[in-house]
Amino acid sequence: MNIVSKSALAARLCAVQAMKAASFALRKPNEARRILNRYEGGRLWQNGDRSYIWSPLTDARFDADQATRSELVRKARYFEANSPLVQRIADLWEQYIVGANGLMLSPDSSDEEWNNAAADWFEEWGASPDVTSLQSWPTLQGLIARTWLIDGEVFVLLTRDEKNPSRPMLRLIEGHRVCSPEISSPRAAAMIPDGHQVIDGVEVNRFGRPVAYWIRNDSGAERKTTDEVLHIFEPSRAGMYRGLTHFYAVMNALHDLSDLELLEMQSAKDAAETTKVIKTPTGDLLDDAAQWDRQTEAGSGEQNPLTEYYQRVFGATTKVMRTGDEYEQITSSRPSVAQQWYWKYLTEKVCSGVGVPIVLVYPDSMQGTVYRGVLDSANAFFRSRSAVLASAFRRVWTYVIGTAARSERKLANLPQNWTRLNVRPPRAVNVDVGRNSSAMLAELAGATRTYQDIFGETGEDWKQKLRQKAQAVAYIHQIADEFKVEPSEISDVMKEPAPAQQAPEAPQKKGEV
Repeated sequence: MNIVSKSALAARLCAVQAMKAASFALRKPNEARRILNRYEGGRLWQNGDRSYIWSPLTDARFDADQATRSELVRKARYFEANSPLVQRIADLWEQYIVGANGLMLSPDSSDEEWNNAAADWFEEWGASPDVTSLQSWPTLQGLIARTWLIDGEVFVLLTRDEKNPSRPMLRLIEGHRVCSPEISSPRAAAMIPDGHQVIDGVEVNRFGRPVAYWIRNDSGAERKTTDEVLHIFEPSRAGMYRGLTHFYAVMNALHDLSDLELLEMQSAKDAAETTKVIKTPTGDLLDDAAQWDRQTEAGSGEQNPLTEYYQRVFGATTKVMRTGDEYEQITSSRPSVAQQWYWKYLTEKVCSGVGVPIVLVYPDSMQGTVYRGVLDSANAFFRSRSAVLASAFRRVWTYVIGTAARSERKLANLPQNWTRLNVRPPRAVNVDVGRNSSAMLAELAGATRTYQDIFGETGEDWKQKLRQKAQAVAYIHQIADEFKVEPSEISDVMKEPAPAQQAPEAPQKKGEV
């Protein structure tokens, strides 16, 4: 048998093995976790065993089953509640992806009058868009971004107000409630069309397209079509139907940080305990004290007066010894320099795993020009995350305005391109405001960037800013005419920048050309 045939045979055996494993996962998903689990962070913490598990080459939907996903989410939520590092990362994620005011959606259709009416109505609706009436539209966006980071996905139910069916509403659904129903249930079996398959709570047709979601409630599983549910996640592989927590690759590092902190804290406490040693010319005190202590343990109820005296004066940890006896105090160098280095290494590992640079988590370490490149990369990353949410929020806009147009007269005449939007991201990470502002002005003057680009980076609406500037200029002219002065005398806005002064040419000497 030659080399080619051996390779072909090996490939065929691997394919057969993978097919067997995939079939086993479909029949017995709980047992198959030990075989198909690719994500070490989703394994159960047992006896500290986190060794590598071989996994076959299968489709993405077999990488993580419902049990693995639940374990990952459980750990991520635990660390969010107990780890200051994860809380800080979540705050930064929310701050630079949606911002305090959220992603601003501005209609950009061909009908400017309708755009203004739609923007006003959406802003009014955004005061209470949640069915619980506890969240505004900006705070709801922050919650969506935070949930996306921790759980890896967000489900938004597009519903209506119970008291006012014409008013659209939103309802957030946590990912652990989306799960496959019991196929043995006659009701669930009757609701699943022929040829459809439910994969981890997501019902897909024979082409693999999601058509519905199964949401668990108190009465069982409820089927909602994709028209009713907005599923926000970003697949890392083709064929993924569910999202994974952004901490899945660094889950073990978070566990190591937690263990390291606990052990080092215990070591520091042990090292802080001190013992006083008293030496006497004879050993009678020790013998007498020991005799009294033995009587006390036997139930005499008496206490050696000398032992009580020394413990009262010098502390309960005082030891009495014979002259010549030696007592060695164990000293500790905790926390050590090596421990601090390893702590920083694990922290950087966690930060890099979720795309948040450590200089934002610990601003004291921000120094030097090298961090400008780090922050530029962070801005690009945050912008890409914002783009994912912007795509989802466009659907929210379409649903809200489309539903309102059926009952609101001022929104009834929908323009042909009424779904076209401008999405304004939050303010970018900025380490040098003065230098960046000068660069923006130079790029604007050179026509390499637009007002939309410049104001978009600062989280502001460029149309509104230009309108405010025009109003300021008009008012300056008005009061200048009123007081019979030049506009440039009362505002720097009207002053032209002074032309650059050129250095005078040096006089030519004789013989020079």
